Amino acid sequence: MTFRFRTTVIASLLIASILSPFSVLHAEGGWGSRALSLFKSASSSDAAAEAFGSADELAKALREALAVSAERALTELGQKGGFADSDLFRVPLPKSVESFRKPLALVGQDYRLDDFQATMNRAAEEGVAASPAIVKKAIQGLTMDDLNKLWKGKDDAITRFLEKNSREELSEKMLPLIAAATDSTGATRSYKKMEDALPEAGGGLFSKLQSLTGRGDKDAFDLDQYVNEQALDSLFSAMALEEKAIREDPLARSTDLLKQLFGSE
Repeated sequence: MTFRFRTTVIASLLIASILSPFSVLHAEGGWGSRALSLFKSASSSDAAAEAFGSADELAKALREALAVSAERALTELGQKGGFADSDLFRVPLPKSVESFRKPLALVGQDYRLDDFQATMNRAAEEGVAASPAIVKKAIQGLTMDDLNKLWKGKDDAITRFLEKNSREELSEKMLPLIAAATDSTGATRSYKKMEDALPEAGGGLFSKLQSLTGRGDKDAFDLDQYVNEQALDSLFSAMALEEKAIREDPLARSTDLLKQLFGSE
């Protein structure tokens, strides 16, 4: 084999090895260019919106998912027993009040705590039942951004986005509803009876209980604010569960927009 022939063969092999990957990509229908396109669009809201139709349509569909989740959650929580009968959403006694349970039980007075908890849960139910218009307005006014992350994100991505951006506003607007509910259900009166039973200083059963539990500050607990925050916690948790169901279960996609957003099967 002459030197010139060997050189020609080596050069041919080198060229073939360089061109081979590109010929494979071409044979696979341009996989390389498609992969690059997908990679570039993976973090792009615009690309996700384009795949859906438009950014406005995608944002509308995301709000639809929120609206349906909220409607179902509000219906569940706002009915009689929505909080009280639920192991998941029942409003617990605040720790400052729960600390009286054992001492009160010793003298047969722990029923006062149970009565108080029952009225708090009824107040949460009434407050939530009165709040759909407030929640709906918050959803409609929500500025949707990072659409791809919300669309393709975690099971509760849209709900948590609403919570992050609207919880403070919802808390402020729901508080008067909760305050009215704590009054109408007797929660305020029930708590006031326990509070009034605590003497300012010395003597009496509750004074002894205060010394046992270390509690004595009557102004440390805001009943309306406590029930309001507990109700909001439960509302967002219930919405998150509904959103998860919509994402996972085709039967939960009750509107055309939801089917378009997450599929019909």
